[in-house]
Amino acid sequence: MAASTIARALPLAGLLLGAVALGGCVSAGDSAGRASTLATTISRASACKAGAPQRTTLDRFLDSEKARGATPEQLSAARSAYIGVSEAEMVNQGVRPRPCTAEEREALKRRMAEIRAGNFEAR
Repeated sequence: MAASTIARALPLAGLLLGAVALGGCVSAGDSAGRASTLATTISRASACKAGAPQRTTLDRFLDSEKARGATPEQLSAARSAYIGVSEAEMVNQGVRPRPCTAEEREALKRRMAEIRAGNFEAR
């Protein structure tokens, strides 16, 4: 019984550790760092019911990074960071939900409106 519980927990632990490691590898000043910040914001907004992204959000973000001069390798790293952080945030919210304050929800609503308008600059 305990072995099956441990076996089920290992993949989750790997995801969580991977997200921590990823966070340590990227900075907010590069494409992967901005993608990580974007994914965190969108995940939190979804959890707080403060807005959802458009289907094209990731592609539009990557287009904006390309316009900033990101290389194909940087764009690939940004895509990976966005997907990895989004998945980790979803798992974290499922395992340990965090309540949202009214102030946070309002701030996230404003930020999601900016994101939907194509403004991906972190605040």
